[in-house]
This record gives sequence, C-alpha cells and structure tokens, in this order.
Amino acid sequence: MPSYDLQCQDCGHKFSVFCSISAKEQQKCPQCQSDKLQSIFSNVNIGGKAKTGAAQQSPTPG
Repeated sequence: MPSYDLQCQDCGHKFSVFCSISAKEQQKCPQCQSDKLQSIFSNVNIGGKAKTGAAQQSPTPG
C-alpha cells in the first residue's frame, strides 16, 4: 500500500497516510478536517547504494 505525503491547503498542516489510491481522495486534514489537500512530492530512493569517495581515472589504453 502506498504512502502519501499531504499538506492541507487551508491550515498548512503536513501529514502522511498509508492508503489505496482511491482512498487518498477521501482523506481529510487531521487538524482542521478540510478536504482541500495537496500532494507533497518528496525524494524517491530507487534501490542501490550511493558511492562516495574520490573519483577514479579510467585506465589509459596501452
């Protein structure tokens, strides 16, 4: 089930919900009960490890 980061357009409260795509449209702000919500897009990590350190030179053809 996906996680959505939402922000209320009325009071500015930010929160996350775990729900189906169809249930996302039925969410209300937990602080003011407004249904005027906007999705907040955050960074996505798609597997793998980040490599850090000094850059290495390619070998020169010999």
